[in-house]
Amino acid sequence: MANKGNRSFSNGLHFYIFLVAACGALAVSVSVVDLLKQVPEYRSQWLWLVGLTVLSGLLPVSLPTVNVSISISETFVIAGTLLFGRSGGTVLVLLDALFISLYLFWIRRLKWQQILFNLAAPPLSIWLAATIAAVDPLFRTAPAFGVVFIVQVTAFSSLYFLINTWLVAIAVAIQQRARIKISTWWDHFREVLVNYAAGGSIAALLVYNTREVRPEFVFAIVPLLILLFLTYRWSNKRIEVERERNIELNRVFLSTVEALALAIDAKDQVTHGHIRRVQRYTMALAEALGIKDEKQLDAIRAAALLHDTGKLAVPEYILNKPGPLTPPEYERMKVHATVGADILKSINFPYPVEPIVRHHHENWNGSGYPAGLKGQAIPLGARILSVVDCYDALTSDRPYRPRYSREHAEHVLRERRGSWYDPWVVDEFLRILDQLERMDAEEARDNASTTQQTTIAPAQLEVIAATTAEEREFNELRRELPLANSVSAAADILFAHIRRVIPAATLALFIPSETNDLAAIACTGIGTSAVTDLRIPVGDRISGWALAHKQAVVNSNAALELGPVARTFATPLRYALAVPILNGPSEALGVVTCYGSEPFDNDHRRMLESAATLFGSSTWATGRVQTAQAPQADSRVSRVH
Repeated sequence: MANKGNRSFSNGLHFYIFLVAACGALAVSVSVVDLLKQVPEYRSQWLWLVGLTVLSGLLPVSLPTVNVSISISETFVIAGTLLFGRSGGTVLVLLDALFISLYLFWIRRLKWQQILFNLAAPPLSIWLAATIAAVDPLFRTAPAFGVVFIVQVTAFSSLYFLINTWLVAIAVAIQQRARIKISTWWDHFREVLVNYAAGGSIAALLVYNTREVRPEFVFAIVPLLILLFLTYRWSNKRIEVERERNIELNRVFLSTVEALALAIDAKDQVTHGHIRRVQRYTMALAEALGIKDEKQLDAIRAAALLHDTGKLAVPEYILNKPGPLTPPEYERMKVHATVGADILKSINFPYPVEPIVRHHHENWNGSGYPAGLKGQAIPLGARILSVVDCYDALTSDRPYRPRYSREHAEHVLRERRGSWYDPWVVDEFLRILDQLERMDAEEARDNASTTQQTTIAPAQLEVIAATTAEEREFNELRRELPLANSVSAAADILFAHIRRVIPAATLALFIPSETNDLAAIACTGIGTSAVTDLRIPVGDRISGWALAHKQAVVNSNAALELGPVARTFATPLRYALAVPILNGPSEALGVVTCYGSEPFDNDHRRMLESAATLFGSSTWATGRVQTAQAPQADSRVSRVH
């Protein structure tokens, strides 16, 4: 059993541990009474076995694929069972488990539940195995060393292995609330079978002929035991090397997956950052729930990154719809779970990612999609991911609603506990929520002082996000500008979209008046009062020069156009970006000018030029803009806030 805090042991697991402990205590009690009744002259043999078992038990070999240690002490435990029957083997394995538990408590700090289980399961296993296999003490009987005896020893060793490992497997399954599978049990415990088989063989040869443990026989089998021990260690070292190599390959694999997932996430302006948060919370919750299997953890980690891959098949207008979805739109949204799982299924992951992605929208009561799975039929990883995914969605801004407070989100999870979500998962998530928020705060502080440790540099993600934002704003600009019924309305639309992609504190639209100077017919931002009354001669200042020369002006001093007042606003206006509105290469129709406190870059110039072109082709082509009249300039100022 894994080493976790007391709170990770569920009520069901506690009941199971106490049940095994009660049965184990009964077997030990019966065995002690029976052992004390045996012939006194054989007690010296018993003490020999105790000493050999304890000494050999101090040389455990940890299996790299499962949280189990094996040792050559099984040889003397089985030998004691053959000599003294089930009573001798039960008490002997109890003493072996006691010394091993004390040793592990000293180096690993086992919990009392683990110690109790470790002291009860092996004695119960060997008592049941010896009873079923009808093992009688050899010092009382003299069976022929033939097929019957070999079959009996084989049956006893096999039953001991089966019962002992299944008791552990059931405990792990209850702890993880996972289904008990024979394939999973075999993958984890097949290496242990060799230890039981070798122990049974050597034990039979050790005690059969003499019906006792003689020093010369022990000395004779010591090389075999040492060879067995060294073989275990050598094999495990090779396995560990391969395991570390696989871990490194898996790390590279996950890094690649993470890079692609973050790139996809960066394109979504609505849920940007969602994938990173969900991954962080999901792994913390999986750890809190006691999941230790590395393949399952890797599957959950990858699924947390890739669970929204299928949204590539959902139209953007559905994903970003500001209101409720219609039934047909909701049906289209639901395909993302199946599409994402089918895409990932073709990758052939070395762990089960696809079922988690496919079923992360299933509900505990069977009302979810796509398969309508219910209860524990839903993969554990999917149950964990669904709770985290819901909480992050509730506490994030979405097109159809603002973010919820933590209290409101917790209330929603409690309402859905037992209907939509696994109660065990919800309870554990709410328990660790303070820890998750502290983790977020610490990461934010670390990122503020150091370079963020991500597969893709934050600047690269920002470029992807900015590109997506630019594309969205210009698509909306193309759609909305033709709908404007006046130049003021068109300017309002232009300014609203420009401000989302260009850091401008003030924007103005200048067109020539009848007096051959530029007048601001629309402006927005903190510098409106300084722009409204401006009359700029064509060819003069910043905007006039841009119109006369039909060229953009980048990062000129804003005070050259607005005067000293430009530096007096709450956000000082230090830089200006002016772009002419062209009607072909020979005619300038007006100027769009941005003022800001920080310098503009070439991307800002490019976007403003593209926006000005769209504005000119849409507004002038419809004949809605007339030459500006100087006396009426104030009445045509549009202020967008």
